[in-house]
Amino acid sequence: MHKVLIGVNTFNDLPFLRESLPVVEELRRVLPADVVVLDTARNDEVKSYVKKEFSKFKYMRHKDGNIGYGRSYNEILKANSGHDYFLVYTSDVFLDVSTVKKFLKRMEADKSITMCAGKLHYWDLANHRRTEKIDTVGIMAEKRHHFYDRGCGEVDKGQYDDVLGEAFGISGAVFLIRTGVVDPLFDEKMWMYKEDIDLSYRLRWLGEKIMIFPEVWGWHARTVAKGKKKSVRAVEESYKNHLLLLKNNLVWGYGISVLVRVLGYEILKGIYMLFRHPRVFFAGVKSLLFVRGTRSVRRVSSKVMLSYFK
Repeated sequence: MHKVLIGVNTFNDLPFLRESLPVVEELRRVLPADVVVLDTARNDEVKSYVKKEFSKFKYMRHKDGNIGYGRSYNEILKANSGHDYFLVYTSDVFLDVSTVKKFLKRMEADKSITMCAGKLHYWDLANHRRTEKIDTVGIMAEKRHHFYDRGCGEVDKGQYDDVLGEAFGISGAVFLIRTGVVDPLFDEKMWMYKEDIDLSYRLRWLGEKIMIFPEVWGWHARTVAKGKKKSVRAVEESYKNHLLLLKNNLVWGYGISVLVRVLGYEILKGIYMLFRHPRVFFAGVKSLLFVRGTRSVRRVSSKVMLSYFK
């Protein structure tokens, strides 16, 4: 067993795997690391490819099939305990091996760093090229509790390098985290979308150190490109999970001005959903009323937490 565990979640995305798994294999040898691929689609073609081309990888399926993003990584950790670090790796990411190794060394040298990532650029998979366009340089948070990937779609000219420490959190596309700090890693009631924000929120409440380094460490073939419409299912999951993360993390200690901003933002969003996507609106109401939140453990004050909100 090695210090690092690499978890890859796949769902009918063999074209991505053909590009990204050779990089994961190089990471396995260079770091070194143990690798687990969880196939939530139970795809026999994927199984054959992994077992034939990457015999050192552990291939997994789950009895419940497609268990979603967050629960997939929880299950990988649960079935493969004993590692110090967990590299959460989605199949549509292409990482730079030497930079990952550099980040791991930094985490080993500075025990206060709990989670880290580098700058993530857009991966133009169709044309087989890595671009200078930013996918994300951190998740930003507004006081009204609107969250977004900073810099998404912009050409990277180093314009954010000096303010990377102001980010609220890290994108779930790929990150390196110490194991055992939060258990489970993700809230399993969130099937897909917003789990990375909820995780960052919980780490911030614990006072843990989240670092985004100025090096470009990977390229992401973002499934839902900026400006394109999400499916109704995706909008529904995102909306429900946003309300759930509010239940998990919002506190009275933020003060009336912040709570009024949050309430006003959610009312406007709710009105929009009611008329534009009524199915999404009622799914959100059901989640708000009947899905129990998991309140985050809090070790820092509301004032400290608000310093991460702009």
